[in-house]
Amino acid sequence: MLSSGEKVVVGVSGGADSIALLHILSELKDLNLDITAAHLNHGIRAEAAERDSEFVERAATDLGLRYEHKKVDTLAYKEEKKLSLEDAARELRYEFFDEVREKLGASKVATAHTKDDQAETVLMRLLRGSGLRGLSGIPPVSRGYLIRPLLYFNRSEIEEYLQSKGVEWVEDSTNTSLEFLRNRVRQELIPVLTEYNPQLTDTLTRTADILRSYEEFISAEVEKLFKEIFDENSKREFLGSLDAFRNSPRSLRLSCLRLAIERMSKNLNAVSYTHVTAADDFLLSDSTSGEIEFPGGTVIAKGYDKFLVTEKSRLSDEFSYVIDSPGKLSFPEFEVEIEPIISDTPASRDEKTVYFSAHSIEFPIQVRSFKPGDKFMPLGMNKFKKVQDYFTDVKLPRFLRCRVPIFITKGEIFWIGGMRIDERVKVKEPRQNTLIFKLVMKNSF
Repeated sequence: MLSSGEKVVVGVSGGADSIALLHILSELKDLNLDITAAHLNHGIRAEAAERDSEFVERAATDLGLRYEHKKVDTLAYKEEKKLSLEDAARELRYEFFDEVREKLGASKVATAHTKDDQAETVLMRLLRGSGLRGLSGIPPVSRGYLIRPLLYFNRSEIEEYLQSKGVEWVEDSTNTSLEFLRNRVRQELIPVLTEYNPQLTDTLTRTADILRSYEEFISAEVEKLFKEIFDENSKREFLGSLDAFRNSPRSLRLSCLRLAIERMSKNLNAVSYTHVTAADDFLLSDSTSGEIEFPGGTVIAKGYDKFLVTEKSRLSDEFSYVIDSPGKLSFPEFEVEIEPIISDTPASRDEKTVYFSAHSIEFPIQVRSFKPGDKFMPLGMNKFKKVQDYFTDVKLPRFLRCRVPIFITKGEIFWIGGMRIDERVKVKEPRQNTLIFKLVMKNSF
């Protein structure tokens, strides 16, 4: 968890667990750690919270350690984010730890979770119907920098350690309030279950360790499958292959969907197992197109052989730009470079690098999203075709059609960007003045 000379931010509430962690780390003289005690006042318990802040500051000062603190309005954050009080407090706490870590350039954040916390967490998640990841409990190390050095010690052992050293701590009154599920599990459920298994805490901790080893293996397989299913050229959304998805084991499919939603929205709090299985059923169904929406605005749309995990607002994005002259231009959806050259009847290297007869193209050029009724004369044809029919012929899903840049000159479409040029603007003669267009898309198309 730690190497010599590292900067470590220690989350300290003032309770026995975090005070013990602060003392233990400060005693590791051989590691020569640079330790900061970080305390967040959640703004819930008024004078008691101020007392805790002052206590932690004194504890840090007595040990010769740096002290960082902040006060937040957890109740307001809870209402804004539509979270439980516990979830709101946890999010704000970790945001604060990250702020301190970045401010000080620290490499680790240490929290004082114990074996008792682990047992409570596993039981809470079991009651909520969590899957393998949830039942794996609290990992000893996560995100590469979050460490939990006390995870295999009981709370009673920690209090015994503090008492042996004559070190005091403060009790948070919310730790006894039955308003919180964790406290009810700790005070009501665990004592009953311990009658059936006196080693309950050890058993649940061991179970979490076993399940975590399985979860780590499955997660590695999911990462491999994720790269096979999804085109990761965009970090804001994920375009997937329906065939690759459908040919995968169900457990890995569900995990891939969860991972895509998590990477896009960074929040799975409102997304349940029921939501994910409904999406799986939708993607496996015989319907050729459609969409399904998750809480929070995430949507999965499918069409032909593709599906897209994105924000609902992005399914109907429209754009319109004007290009006044050759050059390299960047827009939110794409980049285009236009360069005049003398051509020897060149062939396009690919659909995103194309050549046009310069006398056929007149500036300014309009570039906009697709509109119903658009038509052009596809290369190799001598009659007009509706762009919508062309999209159908090439099996471009409806959810991608609004993203295709339509290039227009003199009121006529001359290029379905990245797909097909118009017959009337092709290069027809050797040594002809030519415009080369190079298109780079920024989204999933």
